[in-house]
Amino acid sequence: MRKIFAWIFFSSAFLFAEADLWNSPADFQSQEVLQVMQIFAKTEKMHGSFKQKRFVPKIDRTFESSGKYEISAEDGIVFDTQKPFASKLEISKTKIVQTFADGSKSEMNAADNAIFREIAKTFQAVFCGDTSAIQERFQAYFVSEKGKWNIGLTPKENAVKKAIATISLSGKKVLEKMEIVDGEGNILTYEFR
Repeated sequence: MRKIFAWIFFSSAFLFAEADLWNSPADFQSQEVLQVMQIFAKTEKMHGSFKQKRFVPKIDRTFESSGKYEISAEDGIVFDTQKPFASKLEISKTKIVQTFADGSKSEMNAADNAIFREIAKTFQAVFCGDTSAIQERFQAYFVSEKGKWNIGLTPKENAVKKAIATISLSGKKVLEKMEIVDGEGNILTYEFR
């Protein structure tokens, strides 16, 4: 009985925290928000390991993978997945390249795709801590408690909304977790170490 009560308490606390985030517009004049933006702005390169979970509600399944990542303000984002299958995803300002286990590649250039250009600019704004670009492209939300912060972003651009419904980022001294809900309601969660 205690375990059930503890689970209900933890789950409801998490849901209230999420609800609080989306009801708390970010004040980009506040010192707290600016300090968190500085974490992103000062990080020229961030790398380590990641765990990814992708929940697909239509089939009620969660897919998990893990590997190494690198986030660079200059070069973009690289997810080098090692388990369960080797693959690499590179997202830069100009293109997305997916490399599969057999060495074959799929590439999408920004010049050919307006939606991709918007998504690339979106990620660049977030990972560079560009507050003016974030305010221009998103409705932004912010909560902080006991040193842990959570930023929520909903795109203003309709083209981006079709691909990304929300982005939430959380951490303490560095980014620890990113969750992206796509336009179809699939939830992609990255835990960074």
